[in-house]
Amino acid sequence: MATRLDIIRNLLLTQKKLYVNDLTERFHVSKVTIRKDLTLLEDEGIAERFYGGITLAENAFEDITEDDPDIIRILLARKACEQIQDGDNIFLGSGRTCCCLAKMLNRFENLSIVTNNISALGDLLKTDNRLYLIGGEVTSTDGKTLFASPENPNSSTDNIFVTKAFTSISGIDLQAGLTVHSVVSTHIYHILPSIARSWYLMADHSKFDQIAMYPVAELGQIQYLIADNYPTHYENVLAQNKIQIL
Repeated sequence: MATRLDIIRNLLLTQKKLYVNDLTERFHVSKVTIRKDLTLLEDEGIAERFYGGITLAENAFEDITEDDPDIIRILLARKACEQIQDGDNIFLGSGRTCCCLAKMLNRFENLSIVTNNISALGDLLKTDNRLYLIGGEVTSTDGKTLFASPENPNSSTDNIFVTKAFTSISGIDLQAGLTVHSVVSTHIYHILPSIARSWYLMADHSKFDQIAMYPVAELGQIQYLIADNYPTHYENVLAQNKIQIL
């Protein structure tokens, strides 16, 4: 279920300008509460404040294309991109959020990128970075993106070690851990902790308390969580495992 902040974010994209008074009437909350929401949008870089409301920031969604209009996905990818520096060796996983991140890597010129994300190749090849594709069976789990899944991932990743791995996930649950919908997706996730110094997991709020068919890792195996929001009952587990929230 979309949160109030999600709804305001989407309204901003479509209407370009929002007023505090209108939002307080719509959501039946105080002006103080709405102003806090607007401050969060300003901190995300998508809004500019004026007296009594906000406007859509110039170039706020310059990375969005007609093929990928999901605002939250773009924001997660932007946050992930902020964690990358030239000279990094990174792994880029499959899925649409990782495709969004791939579009942003043209600002770098000295990355080594290991990926199984076939759909992202077009954008990655436009950069000056070094690119290494993990081979295997080509498949899709969402009907929109393609990825390669090797039957023996160890043979494809021998002698590979990356400083940072960026992936999305189908479901996150305190008991089941990280889960995916397709068995062919499991191979790469299983080896990530052994080939990456830091695992950055990108997940929007809808992925929490969801369980897909195939478990791939414990929540405590990631080092960083990039999320727009998450349930409060995850706070203790995240803190106990020293997972940093970005």
